[in-house]
Amino acid sequence: MLTTPLTDEEYDQLDDLLRDIGEQAMDVAALEGLLTALVIGPRPVPQAAWLDKVWGGAPAAGTGAATGLVLRHLEYMRKWMTQDPGSFEPIYECGGAWSGEAWTAGFEAGMALDPEGWAPLRAAHPEWLAPFQREGDDWERGVIESVIRINAHWHPEPVKTVKVGRNDPCPCGSGKKYKKCCGEGK
Repeated sequence: MLTTPLTDEEYDQLDDLLRDIGEQAMDVAALEGLLTALVIGPRPVPQAAWLDKVWGGAPAAGTGAATGLVLRHLEYMRKWMTQDPGSFEPIYECGGAWSGEAWTAGFEAGMALDPEGWAPLRAAHPEWLAPFQREGDDWERGVIESVIRINAHWHPEPVKTVKVGRNDPCPCGSGKKYKKCCGEGK
């Protein structure tokens, strides 16, 4: 599966394809909000369940080109949030006709696909979910920080362990070589 980001032309093409499906289909902003919730969420959601939300319940016939672009954007979002979550920026921040309202509605739709999975976060950190309610004057500014925090909550960075060489100083602090201390007999 390709993990390269969509080009501006491909975003426009995807927007057109989604519009052609009908008014009930998501636009690109809502789609990215949904995909972000799926990628940073607590557990996987079956593709059939969330793709139906993208199409707005419309028959999936004739959505092949759109599906390809949607899945590629999903894989890119997954790669992005794994490799560099601190650089996250929602598509509505990039210009175009996409809105923060549509993006957050898409994110909420993604959360609604797994309400039990999201329940512990709702209880423990409701302030992280507040920007998605679109209340107050500066809710859009809080979206980026909330996404980064939620991603770190559900997908913490793995603890990196350093392998100690036999001739390295022992990590216990004794001053001896590892092989003559804690590594003896290993």
